[in-house]
Amino acid sequence: MANRAEELLDVNRTLLELERRLRTARSLRRAARLAFVALPCLSFGAYALYVSPDFGVGKKLIGTPLGIAIALLAVGLLAYVVWRYEGGDTEAPDDIELELVVQRERKAYLLSQQSHQVKLRQYSYHEEIASDLGALRKGAAFYRRINNYLQAVIIVGSLAATSITSLALAEQTLRWASVGTTFAVGLAAGFTGYFKFRERSFYLQQTADAIEHERNCFDLAIGRYKGRSDQEALVELVEEVERLRTEQRKREQNIDQPPERNDG
Repeated sequence: MANRAEELLDVNRTLLELERRLRTARSLRRAARLAFVALPCLSFGAYALYVSPDFGVGKKLIGTPLGIAIALLAVGLLAYVVWRYEGGDTEAPDDIELELVVQRERKAYLLSQQSHQVKLRQYSYHEEIASDLGALRKGAAFYRRINNYLQAVIIVGSLAATSITSLALAEQTLRWASVGTTFAVGLAAGFTGYFKFRERSFYLQQTADAIEHERNCFDLAIGRYKGRSDQEALVELVEEVERLRTEQRKREQNIDQPPERNDG
């Protein structure tokens, strides 16, 4: 029994280490993808800036930080490629996720071998609920952060575009800044309306709060779980959590569908 408990502790440590490696791998992949997209866009912007005959003194004002950004992105991408293909950590997030699934199955097996009591199965399911809660909250925070950034671009950009447009009447070199600011505002507004980041964040947070409420009621034996046996309460918890997950998937499908139009 002691050896099995130590093995269970080793599995828990492995799970924590895999989760840390997964976060690092995802961050690196996200940064690399962003750099691969940003570098061509910035390069095109620099080309358009320097071939434009009407930009005037604004070339130096914008060209210097733009050149620095392009150089940093290029060096970063080169270092990343060399690191990946010259003996660096080449683990992909998908491979780490697969290993996580294997370790979680191993943990569930060890728990089932200790005893067939209901409490152990409850603990195993609690582990899965905790993981789902973390994923839901992380997704809600991610979409909320994107929505806040886009809203800030819309608000600040709208005010800046109005001011720059007024100044451009006297200074012709500012008209490109006015065009760029207006384009950024329109792009942010389009992304906000199409992808509906605020709604996605709200529904994810709502589902996470509902699942956490059910788990707390189950732990305290209150609400719908009051007076029930452990087995009945566990079945009720599983059914309710699965219902909430199904509702969340339906909400995501409804968000992705275009709005219906009434003909006539």
